[in-house]
Amino acid sequence: MSGKYARATRTLRNSLTVAAMAAAVAAPFGNTAQAACLTNNADGVGNPVFGATVGTFVGLGIDPNTTCIENSVWTDPANFGLGTYVKGADGFGTATNPTVLGAYDGSGSAAANANGRDFAWVQDAGNQGTFNGATGGAPSQGIVWDLGGQANQVAVFVFVDHDPVPGEVLENTAWLSNDANAADGGWTQAQLVHVYGGGWSADPNIADGFVAVYQLPSAQTFRYVSVTWGGPGAIVRDGDNEIDAVGGLTERGTGVIPEPATMALAGLGLAALGATRRKTRKNV
Repeated sequence: MSGKYARATRTLRNSLTVAAMAAAVAAPFGNTAQAACLTNNADGVGNPVFGATVGTFVGLGIDPNTTCIENSVWTDPANFGLGTYVKGADGFGTATNPTVLGAYDGSGSAAANANGRDFAWVQDAGNQGTFNGATGGAPSQGIVWDLGGQANQVAVFVFVDHDPVPGEVLENTAWLSNDANAADGGWTQAQLVHVYGGGWSADPNIADGFVAVYQLPSAQTFRYVSVTWGGPGAIVRDGDNEIDAVGGLTERGTGVIPEPATMALAGLGLAALGATRRKTRKNV
């Protein structure tokens, strides 16, 4: 690589890191348009068709004083990107009409359905164990995504295939690790800290249900997330789940800073572009 393009590559890497760090300081919440958290038991949550209220969450064990429940639609914060599917899906499907519940077929593939936020979903089923006294899937056998960098929080975008809601939204436990192939003991459970009642797609779409954000305590960070059915983080444990996509967040709620390997790929792209331009000039 010539000196000029080596310097350009270093500049790109530095720019990506500085921009991501600046965004992390500038935006303290996962959703920069954060609305007020609901605390009154009578407050409705999400589309009225669900019939869900804050009281519904309270009755299922969710404390609105520690988990923020709001009615806004999720919006992507600065530098946010979706995780990349690694392994673990036991099934998949695609919505045929996201404006109603239960309208889906078995089309797609695990990788395609797990890598887009598009009403195409993957599923964890089986893998039953007992974790912290709760029945659910084993984190070592859950659906694993690479978050692309060190994350303290993870946003889970679900697909709701049937009632009841929020039970069918919060039927998961999110676990994080720095090893995608870790044994069960190598995964740390994240806690539910935020629910976006508007989902990620505006009405009349309802199959996106709510968006759930899970966070690790004490600013811990990990690169991989395993989402399992049931387990200690779930309020419904019926043997499966449906996940549309996931994405990592920093402790302050912005997208994760790419790991060096990710930035190196960007540098290689710049170098390849430079080589193409030199070749073009020679041929002119």
